[in-house]
Amino acid sequence: MEPLIYGATEETPGINFDKQNNKFLMFGKSFPEESKKFFTPIILWLEEYVASPNDKTLFELRLDYYNSSTSTVILEIFYILERIQKKGKEIKVIWNYAEIDDDMLDSGKEYSKMVSIPFEFVPIAEY
Repeated sequence: MEPLIYGATEETPGINFDKQNNKFLMFGKSFPEESKKFFTPIILWLEEYVASPNDKTLFELRLDYYNSSTSTVILEIFYILERIQKKGKEIKVIWNYAEIDDDMLDSGKEYSKMVSIPFEFVPIAEY
């Protein structure tokens, strides 16, 4: 499976999904003008990954801002990842947030209540 790598822009998050190196990272800001168009290849890549996941998957988010259309996609991603756990594989979400950003922490906690996969909340002093 080929890695999926996008550089971050002013409006779209960076993506570094690499099954072979067991790296699954989404970072930056996310408010793409055409959210569905941007995220479709990402969702399709994750669907392919779920068909044959690693024994352990750490999915890391380091978002400093995202809009409502992105929030819907994030939840869709978590539902996809939840299927990995149902296959008996280990999955964990690492939710990074700026230490001073209580709203981002609260958002992560809300997501963690919506799915059965474990979350780890990691405050970062300088974001």
